[in-house]
Amino acid sequence: LRAGTMAAGACQMPSGGVYGKGVRKEYRMMSNAERNRFHAAMWTLKNNGDYDRMAHIHANVNQAPSAHSGPAFLPWHREYIKRFEILLRLVDPSVALPYWDSTIEGALANVRYSALWSNELMGSTMLGPVNTGVFSGWTGEFGDVIVRNLGLNSSRVLNANDRNLAIGKTRVESVLAFSSTRRGCPYSVEFDNIEYAHGYTHVYVGGEMLLQHTAAFDPIFFLWHSYIDSLWEQWRLQRQTRSVRPIGYPPNNAACSAQAHFSTSPMSPFAPLQNIDGCSNDYTDNLYTYDTRRPSCTLGANCGSKYFFCDRSHGSAHCASKIRLGQRCSGYLNGEDVCYNSICLRGFCSPALPTPTTADPPIRTVSTKAPATESCFNEHECCAPWQARGQCKTNPGYMRTWCQASCGICMPRQYSLSSTACSDRNPSCRAWAAGGECRNNALWMNENCRRSCNRCGRTREQTCFPGEF
Repeated sequence: LRAGTMAAGACQMPSGGVYGKGVRKEYRMMSNAERNRFHAAMWTLKNNGDYDRMAHIHANVNQAPSAHSGPAFLPWHREYIKRFEILLRLVDPSVALPYWDSTIEGALANVRYSALWSNELMGSTMLGPVNTGVFSGWTGEFGDVIVRNLGLNSSRVLNANDRNLAIGKTRVESVLAFSSTRRGCPYSVEFDNIEYAHGYTHVYVGGEMLLQHTAAFDPIFFLWHSYIDSLWEQWRLQRQTRSVRPIGYPPNNAACSAQAHFSTSPMSPFAPLQNIDGCSNDYTDNLYTYDTRRPSCTLGANCGSKYFFCDRSHGSAHCASKIRLGQRCSGYLNGEDVCYNSICLRGFCSPALPTPTTADPPIRTVSTKAPATESCFNEHECCAPWQARGQCKTNPGYMRTWCQASCGICMPRQYSLSSTACSDRNPSCRAWAAGGECRNNALWMNENCRRSCNRCGRTREQTCFPGEF
């Protein structure tokens, strides 16, 4: 970027291309090459220290008092991720900061089913240190591997309804919102504003993303805030004229927000900017734009990405993430291709069947009755021991999400929950184990595919409460 030359009114890159505005795309709508270049640039920033320096800015509440809890939330983060994107483009001018549209996950019965959490993308780690995926081994504030706890603290991400409510607002005070008011403020807090709604996904991902002082150390943070910025830009284009956008800001009122959020207050630590400068048209005029090609069923059955499908079985047609291997895929009745790199078999995404031989099969009578499917499973090896210790009652939020079978939320039909035999609860367990799922999806597999995952040497009690044995 620094070595570019101006010619014919454009910045010519050494590679021969023209350096222009970055085009921010949904992470899964990038080409494989684009995504790989983005990953490489991220690792370069991590290794040279620039990534951690940027993360520390977000971590320091005193240094960035207007980053949260008031009208400057969106302008401050626009400037923040702009600076981060510039660092990426200093590494590779062809890269732009992608965004993560969580409504694609919100369309699934369970966010954890999403192919986003596969090893070729964000990793299959559900609880604990991120040791799979393109950011495997990424470290946090104190040098430890970052943690994600998907669904531990909340059961949902920002979904399509949240999005529609947020960008359906008509007043700037409802978007650059007063989210922490005091008595005397003439504006009531609107709990469906963008700042509040964006928190659902932070809480769902958990781990580093759960807290302000650690959130930016998870790479998914920047993809998430790129999406939040895109929602704000949608609203600006729909609700404000070009001349109003740079000056549209809620009134300064000490009863409605801290002074740090006033329009003319410094956008610390980005001196000499003021908060209202984050509303300038210059950002999208000169630096970046959002790809006009967003996930949509109008783009076909895959919504424009090999990681998506158009769900036509649940209400009006809408895009959803494809489901990763080993997860439930039942309930889609209109021929949707719902499984990523696998097929929906007996209600689960299973490895594709081998190509049949050309020899004629023996003639046999085939029952016309559809095979029974099982959809009631625990998602953790320790569910039964936890249930025996009363956790379904004392910790219902977690247990109802992870231990539905043991807590009686559903009733298994194809296996006995009380059986102590070491067995597989799904006929595809052996194939999944051969495909590496005992490692990639250990929590579910160790509970439901014990024989195929060689878990017969220890009982669940011995594994979950080793101090008692």
